[in-house]
Amino acid sequence: MNLIFLGTGAAFTLSNYHSNMIIEEQGNRLLIDAGGDIRFSLKNFGLSYKDIDTIYVTHLHNDHIGGMEFLAFSSYFNPDCSKLNLYCHKWLVDDLWSFSLKGGLASIQGRILNLHDYFHVHGLDNNECFTWQGITLEIVQSIHVFNGYWVVPTFGLLITDPKSGKKVYHTSDTQLNTASLDPYYQQADMIIQDCETSAFKTGVHSHYEELITLDPEVKTKMYLWHYQDNVIEGFDIWQKKAHKDGFAGFLKPSETMTI
Repeated sequence: MNLIFLGTGAAFTLSNYHSNMIIEEQGNRLLIDAGGDIRFSLKNFGLSYKDIDTIYVTHLHNDHIGGMEFLAFSSYFNPDCSKLNLYCHKWLVDDLWSFSLKGGLASIQGRILNLHDYFHVHGLDNNECFTWQGITLEIVQSIHVFNGYWVVPTFGLLITDPKSGKKVYHTSDTQLNTASLDPYYQQADMIIQDCETSAFKTGVHSHYEELITLDPEVKTKMYLWHYQDNVIEGFDIWQKKAHKDGFAGFLKPSETMTI
């Protein structure tokens, strides 16, 4: 199983690409999130929409679903492309279409379409697992935003490679609630961690200054991404700091790993 980090930047990056990632197995590719710059990050890595067969969506912010219209139209109108598989929590399905994609995708010449015309949609339940190319992916809910009335969740993944037996925990964008995250931190052999690096804390992401307080054993397997442009613009300095503070390090855009 190969992991390809197409981008490692936060939502408003100007010096990076959005934190979207590919799992690659036996020539097949599952894309985790498709931000607004996905066509550029794919091209930068030498890939295109034609190289993706499955998409998993963690939540509905633009840096995670803003490129879905591009993928939908590109594959729909290319007769050589099969319909893409789309996995996400069942709570996201209606809002993904009604509030994010419908305005651009509903109408084509002579037809009115819906989400199912573009994707094979698989709505998942709480903590449900699905299998792709023999790899097991368990959805992991955590808190991203509390808007004063209800929690807006994000759905990360605990990914298990059957060949190596190793587990990768992809947190997605998340507040640092150790009570809910720690069981997955403990299980994982590798953690791909949301990490805010701005001078101020937004409260809806895990900030670097919070993460340095984690257990040293957890930090040694934790790779940081979804960071602000200050990291990419001074990468060597931040990487040295991360290693000194006990982390596995910051991920670079276009970095690949074999698990």
